[in-house]
Amino acid sequence: MNSFNWINYNNNVQLLKKINNHNKLNKFNIIEKGIYNHIRDLFCISLVFNSKLNKKKISVLDYGSNEIVYANLINKIDLKNFKFYIFDPFLKSKIKKIKNITLFKNEKLLKKKWHYINFGSSIQYLENLDNLKIINYKYVKTVLITHTPFSMKKKYIAKQTNNKNLFQNIHSYKKIISFFKKNKLNLVFKSRNLDKQISSKKKYKTYSLNLLFLKR
Repeated sequence: MNSFNWINYNNNVQLLKKINNHNKLNKFNIIEKGIYNHIRDLFCISLVFNSKLNKKKISVLDYGSNEIVYANLINKIDLKNFKFYIFDPFLKSKIKKIKNITLFKNEKLLKKKWHYINFGSSIQYLENLDNLKIINYKYVKTVLITHTPFSMKKKYIAKQTNNKNLFQNIHSYKKIISFFKKNKLNLVFKSRNLDKQISSKKKYKTYSLNLLFLKR
């Protein structure tokens, strides 16, 4: 359905260099546009909380993300206790390693042992929530979803307003809660973002949400 070029999007070299250069020369992180500072802070705080629960090296799965997310965490928290794995199905090579970050495209690796899962803004690009069943949730204590549109009514498909040829699967809020509850993960925090770029927000009562789940 989507003909969007994710390879180019996930490899914004110019932005990555800009963030890295700033953070090497400054004590505090670069300020990102829009809601991203808020989203990165949620990510960092929940990572720190998870590390306190596990008290060991934390294995983090980031589903459908890219290097840019991690470039701006350096001046926020100490990353040495975390091992990050980014699942990128559009990665050119099978595996790519950068310091404590491993990028991979093989779905079989999703069955590895994880302590923390970050979905970022990726779930709306999955046609079915059943695609998430391949992930190993047995040891997961924390799941974070950010900047993701959910319908308070039924699931529907909409064209993304800010990118040509990119479609979103707007999943049901109730179903995403139910999905993680079946994996013993309960919703403990929820917040809304600006509704900018959300399709059919009036007809289907759709909100851009941040959701945090913890293992019960």
